[in-house]
Amino acid sequence: YFACIELSLMMVLDRKVTTSTATLGDLTARAAVVTDDDLDDIFQATRMIFQPNDVKVARMRISSIYDDDGVNKVAWSDGCGLSSYTADQSVTIPNGLVPSGGSIIMAEIEYDYNSVLGYFFTTTQTLTDEFYLRPRRVDFVDRL
Repeated sequence: YFACIELSLMMVLDRKVTTSTATLGDLTARAAVVTDDDLDDIFQATRMIFQPNDVKVARMRISSIYDDDGVNKVAWSDGCGLSSYTADQSVTIPNGLVPSGGSIIMAEIEYDYNSVLGYFFTTTQTLTDEFYLRPRRVDFVDRL
């Protein structure tokens, strides 16, 4: 019985990780330009999806990825609890996502789940997700 409760709680949190990752990417992909203040607001809005769970546990990263002669590279990256990628760092993503002459927004979230019951899950389970979205209004979301 307790295992079913624990699994259900973790599944709800896993759905929140997926929803949050999609939201993080979508809010960023809607913009033509993002600033530090914009990203702070986006990170905070994304964290609120985790309530009533501890919102401080969520670790997030948002990056703009472009194609450089067949190599996927980072144009810019910002993290909230996760370290940012460096500019022009190559990253591995599924093939065919980055359009020629364009970019994609890559959103990543990690959340450590610790069961309050501890019967079925006795150790920390890290829930992760990644989303890839094309910018909506421009080819590249600029970072100021």
